[in-house]
Amino acid sequence: MIFRKYTLTALISIALCSGCSKMEEQPYGMINSKTFYKTADDARSAIIYAYAILPEVGYYSRGYYIVTELPTEILSQKGDAGVGNLELDEWRTTSTNSDLDNIWTYMYRGVARANAVISNVPGIPGMDETERNQITGEAHFLRALHFFNLVRMFGKVPLRTTTIENASQIPIALSSISDVYDQVISDLKAAEGLITKERISEGRANKPAVQGLLAKVYLYLASAKVSGAPGYEFVANADEMYTQAKLYAGKVINEQTTFNFTNSLPDIYNIDIYKKAAVTEHIFDAAVDRSGDREGSFSKLPNMFLPADRPMTILYDALDPASAPTNIGQGWGHFRTEAGFYANFANADKRKSQLIVSQYTNGGNTYQLDINSSSRPFSRKFIDPARIGDASSANSPIIRYSDILLVLAEASGPTTDGYAAVNKVRNRAGIGDLNPSLGVQAFRDAVIKERCLEMAFEGDRLFDLRRTNSIEKVLVQQYGKTITSGAYFFPIPQREIDTNPLMQ
Repeated sequence: MIFRKYTLTALISIALCSGCSKMEEQPYGMINSKTFYKTADDARSAIIYAYAILPEVGYYSRGYYIVTELPTEILSQKGDAGVGNLELDEWRTTSTNSDLDNIWTYMYRGVARANAVISNVPGIPGMDETERNQITGEAHFLRALHFFNLVRMFGKVPLRTTTIENASQIPIALSSISDVYDQVISDLKAAEGLITKERISEGRANKPAVQGLLAKVYLYLASAKVSGAPGYEFVANADEMYTQAKLYAGKVINEQTTFNFTNSLPDIYNIDIYKKAAVTEHIFDAAVDRSGDREGSFSKLPNMFLPADRPMTILYDALDPASAPTNIGQGWGHFRTEAGFYANFANADKRKSQLIVSQYTNGGNTYQLDINSSSRPFSRKFIDPARIGDASSANSPIIRYSDILLVLAEASGPTTDGYAAVNKVRNRAGIGDLNPSLGVQAFRDAVIKERCLEMAFEGDRLFDLRRTNSIEKVLVQQYGKTITSGAYFFPIPQREIDTNPLMQ
C-alpha cells in the first residue's frame, strides 16, 4: 500500500492526539518539504493518505455512528456494550469517555494530514497546475469536513491550520465557534475554486460534494440562530444563511449531472450500483473495499447492525416477493433500533418496509424480528452480500443527494422549490405530498421530521436536534430520556486537556 511511505507523518497526528504525554524532545523523522513533496506522485500519495483516515474504525467505519446515533432516539446498543457507549446512549458523557476521546483523535489526525497537503503541494515544482489545484482543493475540503464535525460535536475546539514543525507548537488554545465556522467556510470556498471535476473516483471529493457541504454548513448556522441553539448567538443574519444554503444546495441539484435522485430505495444502498453507476446518489462517501488487508481498508460497520442470531437471507425488495433472495450473513447485534423511532414510520412508508429488515429466512424457516426483543428490526443500509468474512465493501455515506434535496427544502421554506424538494423524497417513500398550507416554521419542522426518517442510521439526527435546539423537546419530552451532560456539545476529552496547558 502507498500508505506505508507515510508512517512517519503519523508523528504529526500523534502529537495532536489526546492520548499522548508531553514531548520532551523535538519531533524527528517527520516528512516535510525537505524530505518529501518533491513530485506529482508524492502529492497523489499524500492526498490518498489524507482520505485514508475517513474509513478508519475510529471514524466513519464505526466510531462516528457510535457518537452520533446512540444519543438519539434512533439507536441504542446491546446490553454488554462498553461504558463509553452507555454514557452516550444515556446522555451522561464525561471528559473521560473513550468513544469521544477516540473520535477526537481521529478527526485531528485527519486535520494534520490535510494540513500537510495544503502546506506542501502548492510548492511542488513542475506539477500540472490543474492537478495541483485539484489535490489542494480536496485537502481544503477534508479539513473543512473534520472541523465541521468537531465544532458540531464539541463546540469550541483548537483550530490547527498549519503543520507542526516542533514541540512548542503542540499546545494551542480553544478557538471560538464563530472562528471555526469561518475557517470551515473559507476552506470550502477555496475548495470550490480549486476543484473543477464533478467526479474523480469513488471516495474522492468533487465540486458537488464541496457545494453540498457548504449548503449544510449554512443551514446549520441559519437554523441554530433561529432556534436559539446554545453557542450560535454570533450568527448575525439567519435569513442570509438560509439564502446561502439554498444557493449551494441549488448548485448541487441544478448545475451538475453526475449525481441524482435514485427512484428505488434498495438501489440507493446497493454496492454494485452506487460503486459502479454513472449516476448515483452517493455524492461523497468514506469508501472501502472488502479486498483490503485491514479494517479501515475494508469496513466491519454492517456487523454493528446485523443481528447475531443466525445467517440471514432477505428479499432484495421486501415489497416484491419475486425479487432476488439475498444472503446477508449475520453480525454482532451491537446497534438496536429503538421502538419509539420504529413506530414513527407510517405503515405505508417504504423506508420502513424496504430499508429496515423485520423478517428473514434461514434453513427454510421464516423469522420475524420483534422491536422489543434483543434481535430487533435493523437497517439494511449497510450490507454487503459479497463480503469476505467480516470484511465489507459497504461505504459510509457522508453527503447524499436526498440529504441535499432536504437541505434545499428547509432553506427554501414553504415555497414552490421547498415543496417540490421535500415531496420528491416523500413520494419515493410512498407517503404522498406534504400539507400544502404550512407556515414557515411548521414547514421547516416537517422537513426536519422527514430528515429523521430519510437519513436514519446515517449520522445526521444528533446534529439536526442540536441545531434546532430540540434535544430536550424531542428526546426528553417525547422519548423520556434523561440528560445530565453533553446536550449541545460533548465534553472535550480529558487527555487533551491534560496534555495541552493552553486549554486548562
